[in-house]
Amino acid sequence: MLGTLTVRLRNTGDRPGREVVQVYLAAPAGEDPAVGRPARVLAGFLSVELAAGAVTQARIALARRAAQIWDPSEGDWRTLAGTYTAEVARSVADRRLTVPVAVNG
Repeated sequence: MLGTLTVRLRNTGDRPGREVVQVYLAAPAGEDPAVGRPARVLAGFLSVELAAGAVTQARIALARRAAQIWDPSEGDWRTLAGTYTAEVARSVADRRLTVPVAVNG
């Protein structure tokens, strides 16, 4: 696990609601394209139910695998250090917040 990300959620509706909060990890700026990984990887998600008007803090665990690539020479996963961007979203097409995340190798 890379750590956790805490997000404040509020149900602004007049009925109970449910949201799946997703966190994507985008590769560090300037990363060598030869690494061959996607622009962003799903690093964690959490389903949250809230009563009408309620507020909560959602704690989402970030998977270390989101910052790793397969290294065929070692036959294992290798963590790539750098400053990634965590993107908090409703879906990959609806990213709402970003925050830098430092990852050590």
